[in-house]
Amino acid sequence: MAEFDLEIYLPYIGCPCSVPNPEREDESMKLQKAILDLKDKFDLHSTVYALNMHLHQFRSRPELAGILQNEGKKGLPVIFVNERIMFQGRFPDKNELEHALMDLKEDRA
Repeated sequence: MAEFDLEIYLPYIGCPCSVPNPEREDESMKLQKAILDLKDKFDLHSTVYALNMHLHQFRSRPELAGILQNEGKKGLPVIFVNERIMFQGRFPDKNELEHALMDLKEDRA
């Protein structure tokens, strides 16, 4: 099992034949790159779920139901680290993600 399990909940993942949304793709690509860069420093495992493709996974998390009910898709993305919401409503940059992982690591020590 990985030291850190990241679950990333997105509002939408388009199919390859759809017109891309450059703004959202740019943010998610930066997060993906940050995760890849941090895998050398932390033992990470990440899974991505999209509302349009993984509705059952969203329904299995009461926290997400509340966010969607209160904020709609504007409350996404939601990023869990080891079952705990760490980021909500925006994509963290690499430094923010690294600091959050370091804080969690220190909490365990």
